[in-house]
Amino acid sequence: MKLLVDIGNTAIKFASVNNGDFSYLFRLYNHEISLEKIKEFIKGDIEEVYISSVAPKICSNFKLILKELNITNIKEIDVSMNKSVEINIDDKNELGSDLLCDIVACKKLYGNSLAIVDFGTATKILFIDKDGVFSSCAIFIGSEQAKKSLSSATELLPLTATNVVKPISKCHNTVDVINSSVYYSELYSVKGIINQYESDVGYKVRVILTGGNASPFIKEFKDAIYDKDLVLKGLYYLIQGE
Repeated sequence: MKLLVDIGNTAIKFASVNNGDFSYLFRLYNHEISLEKIKEFIKGDIEEVYISSVAPKICSNFKLILKELNITNIKEIDVSMNKSVEINIDDKNELGSDLLCDIVACKKLYGNSLAIVDFGTATKILFIDKDGVFSSCAIFIGSEQAKKSLSSATELLPLTATNVVKPISKCHNTVDVINSSVYYSELYSVKGIINQYESDVGYKVRVILTGGNASPFIKEFKDAIYDKDLVLKGLYYLIQGE
């Protein structure tokens, strides 16, 4: 069995490949990762481990756990493995492995003219143009991290524990104001950036949503496709050489 691992800033997701067949396994928050947890969840013989990581310290600790389990055939993916998507950026080595996986999976599954919105600790919008080329993206702070930044950088604004979003006109206290303001700021940032891209290139794009913080926004994109496992699917296509 090959183990596929998506290490994010908040959580780690796992999938397996058996005889070429992809299967989603489970998700753990980063603070839950331990030798005992990994032994509990990972069953069977692991021939190879392929990792996409945006968190080097967490990745390093995770690899130490794997080695304690006598799993040593571990590979971190990078842009050199890409054989399917033309990438037109100044330095290809700047492209994060999570973004590479998103792009590869979407090109394979959904074609060209795409806006891939990955709602995570940072929100990323990746554009594949009508010719199938990735050449531009947007990256900005995600809503949950924005709340933490507001709280840590100010003396009087609290860290809100609820995600209830009300219409702006119905917000009459600080918690409601923060929740709704942060939510709509992210929502209309995403929609505005996609509109700006479409204006720049002169055609419409199909929207693909993914990421651990996507759930509250799905209803706001009526014609979009939601695919929660893009990074793991991209890992699968990369190691298959597709």
